[in-house]
Formats: sequence, C-alpha cells, structure tokens
Amino acid sequence: MLDTRDTHDTHAEIDHLQTALDITNTLISAVSSADPVRTLTSRISTLCRGTAIIYDFEGAVVASTGEAPTQLIWNEVAATNRRELSTEIGRWHVRTRRVALRDGVHVIALASRGLDTLDQLSELLLDTSERLLGAVHGIQYGASQRDRRDNEQLLASLHDGVLPSREHRFWSQLAQFRFPAYAPVRALEITPISAASAVDADIAHLVIHARSEDLPLLVMLHRVDMDSPATIAALVPATELSERWIAAVSRDFLVGSSAPFSALSGVPDGVREAETALGISRQWANSAELPSEIGAVFIDRIDLSTWLLSHVDARQLSDRIDRTLAKVGSAQLRETLITYLAAEQNITLTAEALFVHPNTVRYRLSKVEEALGSSITSPFAVANLILALYPDLIGRSAELRRDRPES
Repeated sequence: MLDTRDTHDTHAEIDHLQTALDITNTLISAVSSADPVRTLTSRISTLCRGTAIIYDFEGAVVASTGEAPTQLIWNEVAATNRRELSTEIGRWHVRTRRVALRDGVHVIALASRGLDTLDQLSELLLDTSERLLGAVHGIQYGASQRDRRDNEQLLASLHDGVLPSREHRFWSQLAQFRFPAYAPVRALEITPISAASAVDADIAHLVIHARSEDLPLLVMLHRVDMDSPATIAALVPATELSERWIAAVSRDFLVGSSAPFSALSGVPDGVREAETALGISRQWANSAELPSEIGAVFIDRIDLSTWLLSHVDARQLSDRIDRTLAKVGSAQLRETLITYLAAEQNITLTAEALFVHPNTVRYRLSKVEEALGSSITSPFAVANLILALYPDLIGRSAELRRDRPES
C-alpha cells in the first residue's frame, strides 16, 4: 500500500510532466506557423507572463513580444560571456541563454515581474525554445539553400539568352520569386569594395538585406573567365524600392546597373551594360578617397563624357591621356587643376579645399596654362582636360560634397 506522501509526490510529478508536455506542445505548434520565430516568441511571453525576446549576435532584436526594456536587457547580456544569465532590471526578473545557430549565436531572453513564474518555468521554456529555434533555423536553412540553387539556375539561364518565344515560361518562373510579370527589370554587376573577388558570404549579405526590404532578387556569383575575380550578378525589378536597396548596399559594394528593360531576351545585353557600369564604378573608386561615397553607376544615367570614355579601348585611351597631361608634370599643379574643375571652376572653393590663398590658385592655374599652351577658360581646352582627368574629377567631386554638405 502506497504511503500518502508517496502518493502526493507521484501526483505532483504527474502534474509537472503534464505541464511540461502542455508547454512543449504549445511551443512546438509554432513551427508550423507562417512566421515561426515570431509565433514562438509570442507563445513564450504568454507562458512566462511577461516578455520574450530573441536577439541576433549583434544585439538586434529578431523578435520580441512584451513590454520589458529590450536594450537594457541586451546591455546586461553583452557585458558577460556567460551562456546563461539571471538578473534583475527594475521590476523585471530576467533569464537569458545564448544559442548557437547556423548564422551565428543568438540570445533568448525571458523577462517577468513574477519571480515564481520564472523559477518554475524558465529552464523548461529555455530548453524547449533552444531546440525549436535550432529546428526552425535548420528548416529555413534548407529551404534557403534550395531557393538559392533554383535562383542561380534561373539567372544562369537568363544570362545564356532566352528566345522571345519562350519568355512567358521564364516570366512564370520569375513570378515564383515575386517578380511582377512583364515589368521592367535591371541587371546588376556587384563587387565588394574591400576585396578583389566576391564570395558566398557577400551573396548572403545581399540576400538578407533584400529579404528585409521585401525585394525580389535573383543573384549568383559570376566570372567572365576562369582567371578573373568573381563578381555578383543580380536581377531586380526596376522600382523605387530596388533603387533604395541599391543605394544602401553601395556603402559596402561597387554596383553597376543596366538600363531598365522588359524583354527577358535582353538580359545578355543588360549584363554587358551592367559590366560596363561596374567598370566605370571601379575607375571612379580607384580615384576616390572614400569609394563608399561613389554610389551605384546606372548606365542609363551617366553623362556623355562617361559614356564615351567607357566605349573606348582602355589601352589607347590611357596612352592618349598620358600624352595630354604630360606637359602638366607637377603633381601640385595637377592636383590644383583637378580640384578647380571638380569645384566647377570656382577659385574660392578651390582655395578652401586646398587650404591656400585664392591668389595661389590663380598663380598655379596660370602655370598650367603656360604648360598647356592654351587658356583653361577655352571650352575646347576644358573639354579635353575633363575627359583626361574624368575619374579623378569624380572622386574629388565626391570629397568636396562630403566636406561641404548641403544646408
């Protein structure tokens, strides 16, 4: 016959197991929702009667439900390397755990004003949430890998060329990636500013950024030949949203864009335009103090000088430029001339940029004229100098804009 105390302990253990099973089932059901991470967070906060937060490895909030101070909690987490943390912030009792996932360490945080609730449930909630978060990320990783493979195959086919009679089939495939049917698109060529060749991590960065903006994107690594550095080829809708995305990624990447086009048979031509635009971007970046300020180059928006220079044999152009500028041998005179032209031939702005007196600028420009044998006020002389110094002028113009922000 069971002792009354044993019977009570057995019932308590059964109640605990039932509670654990109910909580686990409640959390597991979040995996099948449309947004499993946010649903999981919401259910955790309900169970702990407070707040649940999931942070990424940099402290950005991935999902949060409740009123606890998310930044103050992260400050406590960031101040220690401990896997688990138990602390108090104001009236909030907080439990946190670091979780290793495929895309880096995340942190799960629970906060409640009821200490008893956390003491009873925090370990179970954190254990179950850690496993489910790992499962969700594994599922999402597998899906994203399949999407990327399909994405790359479709973009590679478009690069190879599509017959006009088969365009409708490819538009139906693009629709699976949320491209509006028969709407204009842009081909892009992209390369990281800080590295000679693009890598898979760069693509992941672009994909994550596009996903956060809800921007349709086809993307893949692209090599002109086996010996050339890899760039990133992409296709985006020609929309204001894509232009904002391009502007944002241009802080870390050099971007060349084709003109908008609607016929998918035009993708190979668009790719060549994007490659030309990326080449222009590289020239400008090489002459700029801060390449991140250059911005994307849109082939349909470049001026005539840029277009002409981009369509000339590079070696012949270099030889001609060297001959044109050979007479201005002084580095000081050349810098003054570049700054003067970049400042739209304004003596005062040129002097301010060079930290010299305006008369010094005038003297140096007179020496340039002597060397060239013509007046730099002549439109023909100015046109030739602008063409010869164009990449340097673009870089210097960007520096002047940075130093003299618009009011």
